[in-house]
Amino acid sequence: MLITSRARLLAFGSAVGVFGVPLLTRFAVAAQAADPADLDTLNSAIALERAGIKAYADAAHLLSPPVAALAARFVADHTAHRDALIGAVRAAGAQPTDGIAPIATPPLANEHDALAFALVVEEKAASTYLSVIPDLKNRDLAGVAASILGVETTHVSTLAAALGTRVYATGFVA
Repeated sequence: MLITSRARLLAFGSAVGVFGVPLLTRFAVAAQAADPADLDTLNSAIALERAGIKAYADAAHLLSPPVAALAARFVADHTAHRDALIGAVRAAGAQPTDGIAPIATPPLANEHDALAFALVVEEKAASTYLSVIPDLKNRDLAGVAASILGVETTHVSTLAAALGTRVYATGFVA
């Protein structure tokens, strides 16, 4: 039987406030039984969430106050995802990566450029989570990835609307 302690839940940091103890308890228990390949996937997701946080930090100086407030909420989501993923890797007794996924930052001259870059980053996050869900052997971990996917697609839709562009022209997330 796998045991989840308060100390292990505290490893989830900001994610406890966002996801709540019941979901994170299930996530921690699932991670403790995770296959090594699943842990590699979680570490890749940690690096991706860090890239999202960095992208918003790199563009923050170009954002107007209302857009900066929205970006701060998106950063809070990415931070909660990162913390939950780190907590899961630690719950499994493994070492979380400290890496940041490489995402090339284009020249950013104005708010439109910053939003367009954020849209690319969020689309990459959404498509990455979509692609890893079937590969996760642990279905509880796949469920958590799916819940993160939902948040990422909300970010995509919000940014696309702000830019006045149509997202997912085929009607499907790719």
